[in-house]
Amino acid sequence: MIIRRDICLGGLAGLSPTSPGYGLDRAEGLARLAEHGFAGVVAWDSWDAIRAAGLVPCGMGRVLDPAEALPLARRHADAGLDFTTLHVGTGFESDAGMDRLAAAVLEARAISGHALHIETHRATMTQDIRRTCDLVARFPALSFTLDFSHWYTGHEMTYGGEYAARLAQCDPVFARTGSLQLRIGTTGAIQRLLDPSSAHHADHCTALDRCLAVRLAAPDPPQVLSAAPELLPAMMGEGADARPIHYAEEPERSDRFAEAIALASLAQQRLAAVLGKEEEKQA
Repeated sequence: MIIRRDICLGGLAGLSPTSPGYGLDRAEGLARLAEHGFAGVVAWDSWDAIRAAGLVPCGMGRVLDPAEALPLARRHADAGLDFTTLHVGTGFESDAGMDRLAAAVLEARAISGHALHIETHRATMTQDIRRTCDLVARFPALSFTLDFSHWYTGHEMTYGGEYAARLAQCDPVFARTGSLQLRIGTTGAIQRLLDPSSAHHADHCTALDRCLAVRLAAPDPPQVLSAAPELLPAMMGEGADARPIHYAEEPERSDRFAEAIALASLAQQRLAAVLGKEEEKQA
């Protein structure tokens, strides 16, 4: 298994004036990604532009009703996307409602032949770890995009000094991870500045190591695992009610473009470390 250096397209939005990606139009920004070693882009749209830049287009989508899964999968398959990460449900579903959505995603994948990964994301049916793991027990064929920062922050996983025990509960999802979205969260925010000296940074490295080790030990590890930093600007997510989601500080104190490069490199380094440990065990 190798890590492919991908990136979420939203990371190019609103970059600070000090960033090498500042002020570029879409085509220029995508070209800059290729220059810095990125291979693919996860996006809601702009797939033709992504492909024209020599990058692998990957999709994002949202499924709130089971009937939406197959048409979306067919559209993304026809667009030639590598895979699609899905925000599924709202988090208010009953178990039966989750089951209907999960079954629809699996059916859509089977009919379209397109890879669909359900993302671990707040405000979706996977916002709760236990309910997600229970869902896996009922539908073991599911595949996931692991955005661990949502769980790390949303569950306050370090509470009571129980991080290791809580992390182990995620193994059923780790074993079915089809793609990664990368950022460092804290107990109060899903996206913070990169600080290799912080305990939160170390926690995310521990989680990434465990995920990669569990995925490698699963019966069907992928040959290529997409690892896409998702570092969004301060005003990302502003909706009709004018309540922006402050993923970053304004003005920003960091260069999210540089941090995305660092996160992509970190994923490759962690996989190399995990593979090294496996080789030591077998020696």
